[in-house]
Amino acid sequence: MLKKFIITLLVLLSLPIIYILIFAIPQWLNTDPDATYELRGRYKDSPDGKTYLVIEDDNGGKCGPLEVNGKPWPHRLFEKGQIEPGEVSIECGTWIGVTVRAGTTYFFDYWGP
Repeated sequence: MLKKFIITLLVLLSLPIIYILIFAIPQWLNTDPDATYELRGRYKDSPDGKTYLVIEDDNGGKCGPLEVNGKPWPHRLFEKGQIEPGEVSIECGTWIGVTVRAGTTYFFDYWGP
């Protein structure tokens, strides 16, 4: 009985370590040290001073065409497209608004609440 208790206790104590190894470390390794992170994604200075948008999430892909500011987005996922700075509306089944700063590349990756 004591042996089962100790094994169960060890398993329960190892769960946070397993979580860190599987989820937290890979997430930390994938962060971009040059980017500023916010709720809907991240942005960083663009190399040529122009303003770009990169859409990294298509809201599940079954929402119809992606639209940016009411027009079809001609770029694929993860492909940057030049855009005017300011408030940008991204639509695919629903819409999300983000602020894209002049001279940056904005990487949009989160549709959630």
